[in-house]
Amino acid sequence: MLATDKLGKLGLTQAGCKARDEYVLQQAKTANIPVAIVMGGGYSEDIEDVVEAHCNTFRLAQQIFF
Repeated sequence: MLATDKLGKLGLTQAGCKARDEYVLQQAKTANIPVAIVMGGGYSEDIEDVVEAHCNTFRLAQQIFF
């Protein structure tokens, strides 16, 4: 998958998903709001794209919170 390829029905790219997740996680940390992350679906029919999207979320959470 290319960084410009769209994921799922919202039409987000991997980079767009990362930017969204980083914004949300950073806002939660700044406001001292606890966060729980669960996996969802609907991003792509290609399982590798789905796994990468989820891994990116957890990588960002690790960078921001730890």
